[in-house]
Amino acid sequence: MQNAHDKIKEKIKMEEESMKRNMTISRKIAVGALSVVVGCSAATVNPLCASTAYAETEVKFNDESNISWVVSPVPDDNYTGEMYMYIDAVEEGAKVKKLKSSNKKVATVKAGSSGVAISYGLRTGSTMISCVVNGVKLSHKFTVKYVCPMSSFKVDGKSVLSTLKKKNVFVTSQTLENKKVTIKAKKGWVITEVRNVKNMKGRTAKVRNKTSYSTTITTKWPYDGIRVKFKNKKTGKEQTVTYRKMYSSDYSQAG
Repeated sequence: MQNAHDKIKEKIKMEEESMKRNMTISRKIAVGALSVVVGCSAATVNPLCASTAYAETEVKFNDESNISWVVSPVPDDNYTGEMYMYIDAVEEGAKVKKLKSSNKKVATVKAGSSGVAISYGLRTGSTMISCVVNGVKLSHKFTVKYVCPMSSFKVDGKSVLSTLKKKNVFVTSQTLENKKVTIKAKKGWVITEVRNVKNMKGRTAKVRNKTSYSTTITTKWPYDGIRVKFKNKKTGKEQTVTYRKMYSSDYSQAG
């Protein structure tokens, strides 16, 4: 009788262990199924989140390059200044579409392999540069601004400052032979360089932070003049001013 009783207890124990194993397997299957569901959900959600983040953080003008959207006009009106605005997404293969400048007299634009190339210098003023990258519209105001750095600019004792207050280039039809030019910097500005062009050859004089400068132009050649570079002592900003003979009536003054 005792042996029979022991056999019954052993059978019951074996059945209990079998039930526990089945429950464990069922839980693992359930957890596995849940993992598959969560995994599928993650696979669906993450790319969308990444796409949203991409649109917000990468499809924009790159401001890590310390891009200045306000620039000075170029040294003379027959030159063109160039700036490049980098866009992270374009560097990674995206295309620039619907690119335009609202005021082409101030700046023209062209799509490049890493962003947008901007050409400027013919006129001072502002333009709105806009484009579309990966469906995201980008726009920014671009300004060519001139600040007169002089308190006095005289040629043979006659002031030409009224013109140079508005633009950085003064063009004259008169001969420049033996013209004496006297310049005084405005408060806060200094003269750092003077380029005295004679016989179509440039001679540049480095000036050590002077507040005034004078020189004589001794030439008859039509491509001659004087170019003066100023620097703001506080901001470090540079501004160039040119006084020269007219090249051709086809050229127009910056400003």
